[in-house]
Amino acid sequence: MKREKFISGKFLLLVGVLGIAAALSAAAAGAQSMTDEAQSIYESSHPSVVQIQVIDLATGKKTSIGSGFQFTPEGHMATNFHVVAEAVHSPQRFRVESVRHDGVTDPVDVLDIDVIHDLAVIRGHESQPTYLPLGRPDLSKGTRIFSMGNPFDLGMSIVEGIYNGLMEDSLYKKILFSGSINPGMSGGPALNKAGEVIGINVSTAGNEVSFLVPVEHLAQLRARVPAAPDPLGMPGTRWKKRIGEQLTENQDQYVKRLLEPDWNTLEVGEAKVPGELLNVFKCWGKSEDKEKDLYNYAYINCSTSDTIFLSPGFSTGSIVYKYFWLASKGLNPVQFYNLYENHFRVPNPYENAGEEDVTNFNCDNDFVDIGGRDTKVLWCARQYKKFPGLYDINLSLALVDRNDRGLLAEVVALGISKANAIEFARKFLKEIQWQSSSLK
Repeated sequence: MKREKFISGKFLLLVGVLGIAAALSAAAAGAQSMTDEAQSIYESSHPSVVQIQVIDLATGKKTSIGSGFQFTPEGHMATNFHVVAEAVHSPQRFRVESVRHDGVTDPVDVLDIDVIHDLAVIRGHESQPTYLPLGRPDLSKGTRIFSMGNPFDLGMSIVEGIYNGLMEDSLYKKILFSGSINPGMSGGPALNKAGEVIGINVSTAGNEVSFLVPVEHLAQLRARVPAAPDPLGMPGTRWKKRIGEQLTENQDQYVKRLLEPDWNTLEVGEAKVPGELLNVFKCWGKSEDKEKDLYNYAYINCSTSDTIFLSPGFSTGSIVYKYFWLASKGLNPVQFYNLYENHFRVPNPYENAGEEDVTNFNCDNDFVDIGGRDTKVLWCARQYKKFPGLYDINLSLALVDRNDRGLLAEVVALGISKANAIEFARKFLKEIQWQSSSLK
């Protein structure tokens, strides 16, 4: 009996060892398969992928780098707009070059841009015979894809990652890529297993959370590229007009989306206020009882995650709105007024833009009736210098009919026309309501 148990135990041990060996062998085979797949895609694709360099003409040295890739037999290459933005805005100060896999440097011309989706179509003076075909982005979540580029100027690399579908809570379509896109890889291709481009590297949030521009936007931009150079004046003038048109059209579209539906509301203090206007907005809240300071507060911040890059230090396209409910727990009226006034925000002159980009804020303030309660409203606007039809708007309001509690709110809209800003602000103010007990 004991011998049978001993033999049985040895047999089970042998089976276990063999099972582990088989599992290790299968894992090794799987790892080898993954490695070989990435290697195969790299070998076939890397001749079509380039480093993009922006050269400072005064020094002859590169001032920024990114990646790009040839996607037509005629030599058209793709990259991000933010990679070549300095040369687009200041062609008298910068030029663009591509560096091929064999080290050959080629001057590059910018043919067309899409600032909304952060894309540019460029072309070198010498086209190559190899190019990457554009594929379709309709992959299943969990599909392995491959990103290429030149991270940190360390050499061409390939990164394996997972396709996690389109970002649902975004004004603009973006692919969520579970892989590491590092600085220098912007503008490089993301490829499926067949070596077809399904997206363009654009940004990262760290910890293998990265984003790709869907390839459909590149196809649309390529269809608009003129067959011959645009004869409209100096390049800087042409691009300023092009960017202004794209920004104006885009803000018309998203403000229309904002104004059409009924808005849901949320409660803060004694007020009902606009909540998440569309699924692209997310609201976060916090409250605290400042017992030692004799007051409490509730704070809510709502915003989109979308911004549009125009140049280093200048971004636009965002909408943010905030609420702050303050209530005294023993402050006298003068103390509460001082606290309240300190939270009533006058906009900082330059937060998302530089002095060369926007004018100073011009502000008007008045006392208005909002839902039967006296409210101080401050309206501030500053104009874009290069795109004079667009403004940054800051609307701040403060409930002023109580000396022990009140609502503060702020709405910021970047890169919006004056007419659209007024329509948006009008609807926003109309949506603010008060709980019936607060009107007594």
